[in-house]
Amino acid sequence: MNQEIILESLTRALESWIRHASADQLWQVHQAGGLGASIHVDGDIVRARITLGEPRNALSDIGKTDGRLPVTEAFLGKRIAAWGAPPSQGSPEREQWFLSNELAQTHARQYLMAEVGEKRDVLARFVKDWIERQG
Repeated sequence: MNQEIILESLTRALESWIRHASADQLWQVHQAGGLGASIHVDGDIVRARITLGEPRNALSDIGKTDGRLPVTEAFLGKRIAAWGAPPSQGSPEREQWFLSNELAQTHARQYLMAEVGEKRDVLARFVKDWIERQG
């Protein structure tokens, strides 16, 4: 098995997951992490699928910020844009704000994409561990 091919497949799967994740999934990752992956190799074909809520692994902390997202300062309420700080960390209003604010979700996606790019060593460790478990 070629580690580099598997790593590239995993990276593409993560990028695809980030682009298509729901607001709830993005919120969950930023609050608690929990990303995982399943990898299947059939000859020269590698399939990687991203999962959420799997047992702890090397990918589990990617994107985890405990809710301290580098998000926009725009607070959208009642379909009228009002400017100011988002609701305070840890408040139920913060989650509702995030789930209803497309711009905040866009920033969360950008943050996750950057994490995937910066943490290539974590992805490589995940792939190495997976290869070792395959025997």
